[in-house]
Amino acid sequence: MMSNVEEMKKFIKKNSYLLINPDQSIELFGNLRKLGEAISIDSSTISKKLNRGENYFIPKGGEFIFYIKKLS
Repeated sequence: MMSNVEEMKKFIKKNSYLLINPDQSIELFGNLRKLGEAISIDSSTISKKLNRGENYFIPKGGEFIFYIKKLS
């Protein structure tokens, strides 16, 4: 368990992307490449959409929606 703010800051810096899956489970990722591989969406596509303020993603040919948020 984390007991101070510095530990939490380090953890968030290491895991800066929050993913909410269609089954409502939550995962953290350290980079967009691994996140993109997990949901079958190219990391550059995710990056562009996040920079435009878009957080909802549906893979091509997919029917499920994912939510991605960059943690500060």
